Amino acid sequence: MTTRNETFRRSALLRLSVAAVISVASAGVAQSETIKFSYPVSQESPMGQTVDRFGELVAEKTGGSVDLRPFPSAQLGNEIQSISSAQGGIIEMAVTTTAGLAAIVPEFNMFNLPFMFDNYEQLDQVSRGETSEKILAKLEPSNLIGLCYWDYGFRNITNNKRAVTKLEDVKGLRIRTIQNSVYLDALGALGINPTPLPFPETFTALETGAIDGNEIANDVTRSASFYEVQDYLTETQHFTTLSVVYASKSFWEKLDDTEKEAVRSACAEASVFNRDLINSGSAATLDYLKEQGMQIDEISAESLQEFRDTVKPVVDDVTSKLDAEIVSGFNEDMAASK
Repeated sequence: MTTRNETFRRSALLRLSVAAVISVASAGVAQSETIKFSYPVSQESPMGQTVDRFGELVAEKTGGSVDLRPFPSAQLGNEIQSISSAQGGIIEMAVTTTAGLAAIVPEFNMFNLPFMFDNYEQLDQVSRGETSEKILAKLEPSNLIGLCYWDYGFRNITNNKRAVTKLEDVKGLRIRTIQNSVYLDALGALGINPTPLPFPETFTALETGAIDGNEIANDVTRSASFYEVQDYLTETQHFTTLSVVYASKSFWEKLDDTEKEAVRSACAEASVFNRDLINSGSAATLDYLKEQGMQIDEISAESLQEFRDTVKPVVDDVTSKLDAEIVSGFNEDMAASK
């Protein structure tokens, strides 16, 4: 017969055994780090698809020790708010245009200069070069870690007033833009009335006629349905929409060296995915916008040179105020890319 004491001892041993198994199992499963990733456009857009691919690569390259949770459509705030949230450790990562980040690191304005790049190949070569890495590194004193560059595509002018094929056509147009001094000064020099607005407010402003048009990448015109409230699109390619993927420094310091390298590698690989998406879909995007009723125009080489000449004083003024070593290195990278 089993005594009460023996029963107690067996029960105690069983509890200890179960506890030991749970302890060992828990020790074998490390707690994954979760990345709240903020971005301003829809999940269906090329940028949204890039974020999703980045998440897959992060999970794959870290063996699941780092998990990415995307928040599209400015759910966690617009670009400026996302920067602040990452600095404060409220979110772990975000992607923000170089125009938005230039308030922290003015050298990002090298990418914001009007009519700087002729094509994507040139932009990719420069943005993946040594000087561009030095610009990324300048984020760290602001509690941000720059990882790599992604892109939305060249920015083009859309509006509801008239077709734009020459410089005089843009004069007086109220065009939504980003709150960036280079954007504002360059557009102003062209005779445009630049109107800074957060991205989420743009559709309504176009719909109500508070502004005449927008200057943004074609993929965003499509994904944000701006074609519903815009009649004309001109392929001016006046600015790039190069963007930076960055992490909160407080989050970054939680990762071990292997995880950091894995996340950086995933970011670079997603950058190639991002460019392939833009290149492969550019013609289809224009066709789609035409089907939706937009008139698509181009600018002749002669007219384009008039645009370039008009904004040259802005380019000279901006570069004169930046880190001379960065400007020199950037110009060398530009010359090598041509």
